[in-house]
Amino acid sequence: MGFPILPFHEIGGHAQIDPDVILGYRYPGDSEPTKIGDHAIIRSGSIIYANTTIGNRFQCGHQVLIRGEISIGHRCVVHHKCTLEGRLRMGNGVKIMAHVYVPSRTTIGDMVFIGPGTTFLNAKYPMRQDGVQGATIEDGVTIGGGVTICPGVTIGKGSFIGAGTLVNKDVPPNVLAFGVPVQFRPMPESLAGGNLPEQLLPQTDLFGAHHDDTWKDDYPFNS
Repeated sequence: MGFPILPFHEIGGHAQIDPDVILGYRYPGDSEPTKIGDHAIIRSGSIIYANTTIGNRFQCGHQVLIRGEISIGHRCVVHHKCTLEGRLRMGNGVKIMAHVYVPSRTTIGDMVFIGPGTTFLNAKYPMRQDGVQGATIEDGVTIGGGVTICPGVTIGKGSFIGAGTLVNKDVPPNVLAFGVPVQFRPMPESLAGGNLPEQLLPQTDLFGAHHDDTWKDDYPFNS
């Protein structure tokens, strides 16, 4: 027997929700409605499961799938055709570009950028051994496009991961990481200092608002 077709979500004020969006998708064992803060922008074709909580100023592209038991902070962006598989955590000010796959048990800190086509993994020997272990991405990390992040690795605070890197071991804080497999170099001075809030936090879009200074009211985020 299916679930009754009733709203199973709570959403704050001033939201922009396109047609063909499903909020509070029901599944066996769910217990709480989807909860989304103020000023959300959610594009057509996106599905957000029950038991997921999202902060203020959330923005997602078309055909985004966000499954259950996910916690997402304030001022986060998840672009087109990304999949967040459930049972994971994201901090504040995270921007995920298009076609990114994030499996369960992954933890992403604050002020993180993840480039398009990046794949996170959570099983070292899938179908051959039990158990999963997601990656941990600490605060202020930048991950370029097309990166593969292996199960259980930690990417240290403030590091910068070049495009196409295979991250198969822990990355120290504040280094430049690149290559297949990953190798490290000291952070160039031109990339030091962390991710810029004026790049990560405005709620803007190429085909939407082009200017937003309201992020200055929220940043730095309260711990």
